[in-house]
Amino acid sequence: MKTDLIFSLSHLSDELVSTNTLNTDMYNEFDVKRGLRNKDGSGVLAGLTHISSVVGFHKVEGEMVPVDGVLKYRGITITDLISQFSSTSRYCFETVCFLLLVGRLPNEEEKTALLAYMQTHRTLSEACMTHIISGIKSPNIMNKLQSAVSVMYAEDEDPESNDPMNDFFKSLRLLSKMPLIVAYSYLSYYRPEASFVTPPQDMSIAESFLYAFNEGKDVSPEAAHIMDLCLILHAEHGGGNNSTFTTRVVSSSGSDIYSTMAAAIASLKGPLHGSANKKVMDMMEDIKSNVSDWENPTELSGYLRKIIDKEAHDKSGKIYGLGHAVYTQSDPRAEIIKSHAKSISKQKNREKEMNLYFSVAEEGPRIFSEEKGSKKVISPNVDFYSGFVYDCLGLPAELYTSLFAMARTCGWCAHRIEENVSGKRIIRPGYKYISPSQS
Repeated sequence: MKTDLIFSLSHLSDELVSTNTLNTDMYNEFDVKRGLRNKDGSGVLAGLTHISSVVGFHKVEGEMVPVDGVLKYRGITITDLISQFSSTSRYCFETVCFLLLVGRLPNEEEKTALLAYMQTHRTLSEACMTHIISGIKSPNIMNKLQSAVSVMYAEDEDPESNDPMNDFFKSLRLLSKMPLIVAYSYLSYYRPEASFVTPPQDMSIAESFLYAFNEGKDVSPEAAHIMDLCLILHAEHGGGNNSTFTTRVVSSSGSDIYSTMAAAIASLKGPLHGSANKKVMDMMEDIKSNVSDWENPTELSGYLRKIIDKEAHDKSGKIYGLGHAVYTQSDPRAEIIKSHAKSISKQKNREKEMNLYFSVAEEGPRIFSEEKGSKKVISPNVDFYSGFVYDCLGLPAELYTSLFAMARTCGWCAHRIEENVSGKRIIRPGYKYISPSQS
């Protein structure tokens, strides 16, 4: 019966497309900022924030001038922030979470209390474990994460409160539970015979994720440090990225923090936002399969030209991981993770692969400019290297976007609190009706 009904309505396919297709000239006629982007590609100014600053170009007499990228968390450059943590430092991500949420680094007493609170609230409820983690079979970890976060609403004694202090503690609880939700969700579907182990209470978020994912195996200090670093680099990136803007929009309606985080996760789940490092890994596998001599610049350049000309790989014409919506000459996060990618490639005896990444990063922008006749300056972004680093840690591609969410939840929560304290108006941009006859 259901199949017959679908068949009887299948003729609507072309009509659905035609009635929802607008004449693109109309966007120019009414000066609509498609994607909330200006004509030069920069974002339309939609808000103000104290939380972070993302600079990738300067505007001089209306023209975009490329500059080395600068990312600041609460006024501290990401480079200076990372430099405060040695290779033996623990709880680095938790420290940065306090910085982003509160606006400054914690003192020792505050840090101790912060860690104790987060570690106390790490475990998942029996209902979440039974009905979401084990009960829902889904290969998409972001889908499971969104469901688990939504369930947390029902487990909160005061879920509708938008008080800043309440949201601060809820943020810490969300961040504390993320590692186990992600690890257990993966194991439940991809390794159903696996054991769900509970990390020791004194473990950091980075350590607890690796411990749970690897079913209780010892976590090396090197792996924990790199995981900590990756979480920090993805923790926050301004208010204009799609998932953070989603956080702002939903928060402005007065909705609760769990619904807001579920919406942000839904945004990040979209392949145009959250899957860049997986796309880089897929592209690099394609290059490795089709370029016989990775160290031959002529052969590599020839294949990159085919990719850009839509003759190879996925025919998109994109060299994934090169270029960014804001950064031009450099992405400061990429510069940081690049050195760690180089280090871990030596440990794992994968230096030849790492050198291929460096070659693509060097040749890609030049070939893009030649093939497209473009003067646009592009460089590797953080996702160009992050997938390789995760792969060296033994983490599968199915986890990459959820690891992004695990980190970015901190930034989302910070923006939510700021929006509730300072926004005070529901976000409602305008949309103009266009008669089909005008299109």
